[in-house]
Amino acid sequence: MISMNEDFKKKLKDYTEGKLSEEEKRTIEIDIEKLEQYQEFLEEDLEKVERPKEVKKTSRNKRQAKIIRGSKWKARLQNAFTVIGILIIFTFISSLITDIFYSTGEPSRSAIYRDVVKSTIAVTKPNVTFRGGSASKGSYFTLRIKGNLEKRVGGDDVVVGQVDKKFFFSKTAIEGVDIYENQDEKVFFYSPKILKEGYMNKDWNKLEKLPEGTVAEVFISLDKLYETDEILGKLKDREIKPIWFAVDTGDNDKDLHNEPVIVYPIGFPYETMWHEDDMILTDMTEKKVGMFTKVGSKSSRSPDVEPYGSGKLRNENFIKTLKLIKKYEGIANNVSSYTRLDVKKRIDYINVNGVKIYGIVITGPSKEILKLKQEQWVKGISVGEVGLWNWE
Repeated sequence: MISMNEDFKKKLKDYTEGKLSEEEKRTIEIDIEKLEQYQEFLEEDLEKVERPKEVKKTSRNKRQAKIIRGSKWKARLQNAFTVIGILIIFTFISSLITDIFYSTGEPSRSAIYRDVVKSTIAVTKPNVTFRGGSASKGSYFTLRIKGNLEKRVGGDDVVVGQVDKKFFFSKTAIEGVDIYENQDEKVFFYSPKILKEGYMNKDWNKLEKLPEGTVAEVFISLDKLYETDEILGKLKDREIKPIWFAVDTGDNDKDLHNEPVIVYPIGFPYETMWHEDDMILTDMTEKKVGMFTKVGSKSSRSPDVEPYGSGKLRNENFIKTLKLIKKYEGIANNVSSYTRLDVKKRIDYINVNGVKIYGIVITGPSKEILKLKQEQWVKGISVGEVGLWNWE
């Protein structure tokens, strides 16, 4: 049987009560481990003896074993509580840093990142808009931006995909923009600089076969480059709605069939892409709460835009949006489907050549769109989505 002297018992008691120094704790834990091993050896040896000769444990030995087991569990619990405590502290600190990082600035980083996501989609995906959406901060330096992707077909907005972008500080993964399979890269434009006769004529037949009472989304390639105001003027007083304008940025791509096609168009939507610093402040109130705190509210409005004009303002807004995307091009590259946006190259080209339109996206009654076939400035069309009558 194992026996303990008085000095060891005193140290063991002090150990269970947490009175020992770190060095003394390590020493007695080593002794306890030896004691356990010796105890196990004795128990195994006793099991080999025939039952009549078995030596039963005394109550004293049982108390010693109970103390040892209790010490082991106490050490395990101490370690577990230490880990949990560290995790709680880390979570609190990371949440604080996350909130400060994404909330600072005017506008805040989370608002800017959401604007970059929305603007990139608006510029790179014809007739696709990031609607609604939320920006929620996580605990471990993360931000999550979610929302729907919609396109206008006739008078309705149709959901064609989803956005679920996750940020770690200012970094984001490539995944997170999901356009449904039958929507992505479905249509395209030709550039008038390389467009030849005969291209994009087949979809007129498709449009003619659509029954009365249908609406369509149509991609129009123009016969030349047009100023923004000039092309808006051609769409005025028609029973159709302009949706998106394709801008010449020096593209000269070819598709798999070696046809002159703009594979990845860049442009701007008819609905202007206003940013936080574009808004005009109309009212602001501020109220003091407590000795050192103030709360306030403000209201603002966007600048006025003529329905079929304001070309200069629209162009400036487009260039400003490109500069925003360029500043956060790492995020923008992971939002768009392009290998590289090369925004600087496109801005430099526009600065030299101006904002010139080579294609537009329109929607409206299919029979009204068919009337454009007689227009000289319409070189060809590509029919996108078609829906039942929903036009007012």
